[in-house]
Amino acid sequence: MSTAKSKNVSLAVPAVEWDWLRVGLIVLCIAGMLVAGYMSWAELTGNETVCSDSGKMDCAAVQQSAYASTMGMPLAVLGFLGYAAIMGVVILEDQIELLATYGRTLVVGMALFGVILQTYLTWIEAARLDAWCQWCITSYVIIGACLGIGAYRLYKFLLPLQR
Repeated sequence: MSTAKSKNVSLAVPAVEWDWLRVGLIVLCIAGMLVAGYMSWAELTGNETVCSDSGKMDCAAVQQSAYASTMGMPLAVLGFLGYAAIMGVVILEDQIELLATYGRTLVVGMALFGVILQTYLTWIEAARLDAWCQWCITSYVIIGACLGIGAYRLYKFLLPLQR
């Protein structure tokens, strides 16, 4: 007589628990990649971006300045790669053991680097160029939000260690 028939085997699929902060980071990274990708396309092809060009808004002046590239590479490409790296870590942090342990810290570090760089570039826009780029400001807001969400996720991850 088999005992397998007497056991109740549940074939129900367990409910998926969403990590909304993680999803939010992925959405922010996609938005950042769209902005940085658009800026990269404009700089690499020599096209101008759509800009309001009212008052001190002058995307062309910012894009054509000496500060728009480093070592021959447009900074927008660096931004695109940064957003892609953050998104890659966030997506893979439940699949790779190293990223499961250190992924949140890595995300905060990369986002902090992005915020520091964007702060410097915003200072350049204000103090040196006296011109603003709406796409640069948008990217600054996005990377700032990535840092905020990333820091909160790291805090929640480390919270059990304090007890």
